[in-house]
Amino acid sequence: MAYRADIDGMRALAVLMVIGFHALPEVFPGGFIGVDVFFVISGFLITSILAREADAGRVDLMGFYARRVLRIFPALILVLASCLFLGWHTLLADEYKQLGKHIASGAAFVANFSLWFEAGYFDRISEAKPLLHLWSLGIEEQFYFVWPLLLWCLPKTKWRLMVVVAISSFLASCMLVFYAPTQTFFSPWTRAWELLAGALLALYGTEISKRLRGSVASSVALLTLLGASFFLNSHLPFPGFLALLPVLSAAVFIGGNQQSWVHEHVLRQPWLVKVGLISYPLYLWHWPLLSFAFLVEGGQPALAVRLSLVVLAFLLAAATFLLIEKPFRRIPRKLAVGLLLILMLLLFFLGKNIYDRDGLERIRHKRMINLTEAAQEDFKDFEKTGLITDAQCSHPFHFPERDVCLSSRPNQTATAAIVGDSHALHAYWGMSDYFDSMGQNLVLLGRGACVPLLDYTPEVDINHCQPAMNQTLSYVRDDPHLKSVVLVFRGRYVSNTSSLKAQAMFKDGLAKTLEALTASAKQVYYFLPVVEPGFDPRLCLGDLPMGRKPPFSCEISKAADDEKTATLRRLVSEVLVKFPSVKVVDPNQAFCREGVCPVLLDGHSMFKDDNHISYYGSKAMGRSIELSPHEKRF
Repeated sequence: MAYRADIDGMRALAVLMVIGFHALPEVFPGGFIGVDVFFVISGFLITSILAREADAGRVDLMGFYARRVLRIFPALILVLASCLFLGWHTLLADEYKQLGKHIASGAAFVANFSLWFEAGYFDRISEAKPLLHLWSLGIEEQFYFVWPLLLWCLPKTKWRLMVVVAISSFLASCMLVFYAPTQTFFSPWTRAWELLAGALLALYGTEISKRLRGSVASSVALLTLLGASFFLNSHLPFPGFLALLPVLSAAVFIGGNQQSWVHEHVLRQPWLVKVGLISYPLYLWHWPLLSFAFLVEGGQPALAVRLSLVVLAFLLAAATFLLIEKPFRRIPRKLAVGLLLILMLLLFFLGKNIYDRDGLERIRHKRMINLTEAAQEDFKDFEKTGLITDAQCSHPFHFPERDVCLSSRPNQTATAAIVGDSHALHAYWGMSDYFDSMGQNLVLLGRGACVPLLDYTPEVDINHCQPAMNQTLSYVRDDPHLKSVVLVFRGRYVSNTSSLKAQAMFKDGLAKTLEALTASAKQVYYFLPVVEPGFDPRLCLGDLPMGRKPPFSCEISKAADDEKTATLRRLVSEVLVKFPSVKVVDPNQAFCREGVCPVLLDGHSMFKDDNHISYYGSKAMGRSIELSPHEKRF
């Protein structure tokens, strides 16, 4: 094709609108339409090349895909690798896991499908996704894969069928945007009409451009495009009907009068054309920089920071174009394509590995958080502090990797038992203090990740809780020396979305357990769920790299946490009303004040990880027995 400087000017306008939306959303709330301009340009250029090859009778599909690899892969590989590096030094485990997923999907050009079931493009949480912008690249590459095959397979007389396809895609976008806005935004089907608009312009441009010869059309298109970037916003249904504004404007620029005032004095401005030449790497670089800044700052960075990062994006884009993209074009094609494919495949597997290994939490997460020596004590494994030893006993607490024996006075007969999952183990030391003050010897019983209920098997019993838990509870029921039984387990086994069958099984198991224990004259203490931070509490005591602020509040909302266990609490209340002798203990009496549950109390973390209490939390939990008004129940 003959080079058209005005198209590079269009690229520049498109990328500047997108950057404006991301860096200055308060000024350019509709700048996201720049991506739609890119779609039209891509459809036009790719189809123009393919149509000329078809007319010459020499369609070279392998050559086409090789050119796409040389055009797209070098800058993308550099940006993906850079995000891996930056993420290693700044992101927490969950964030790095998500980044790994997005790197793998970006390398496979299916980022739009990866984001399909996540938050919407305009949701605030999306600002913490450094590779969010690759959704558009995914749609373009999917078009590049399918469209050449269609042109190659269909005879020229059938190309007009694409008009029907484009109209169908547009109508689907207009309708679905109201019912499934996120999916409509990321779907290649509801975006296909935008690329096909450019494609049809390439196939039938002569007929179309006859109607766009006047200079007025280009001026109206420019005003429409600029006006839309200022007045559209993320609250309006998009793409749908509103996407016609950028798509038709781009079509007018491409197919209109190339000697118009807009083409001569705007689109062919030398500086704008130069920006257009680096528009692709500029698009790739700008969003990761802004997104990582958002993560480090814990919110929208200051204006000066955002503008500085935009300048940095321009510098990186220019360097990428001159030092990466252009040199690759001078390497023999087969060698360059082969090398790029290998590097992209490597990035795909690296991203997948990071995702599969939970953000490489075990090898990098804890080292990222700089804790003082005193603060580290709150998070030491209990084995390393001497709280758990290799002592043996006849009825140990079972973990898959080891058995644990804990008793207040190992050489004496146990008179009280705390039974449950790993949360019971973490609560043991506070419970031990309480029962020791009552003259009772407490022993720990149970099994990790298992609910202490008779004949209760969750719908998916991957931890093989039965028959082990039945045997434990039968032993507790039948041992005449055990006078008190404490039931402690995590309050997330029955969620608000659990099936009615799962809820009924839980109720039956709890009723059967309480009936068996109370009938054996045991004093039963039932502990309600303790609040959970849901994140690593080290963040509240330690320093993060680059001065990053903790991404979570170190004060837990009790109301919000209660809502997460609302179904379980309801089921428990329905059962416990039949057992008035059971003492109900709310451990949050010791953790919370006026609806707020701080992660840190007296300089110590009350939690050992995202859901287990620490040694200090255990001590507080022991005190909650005295604080809880048992007669109030719930």
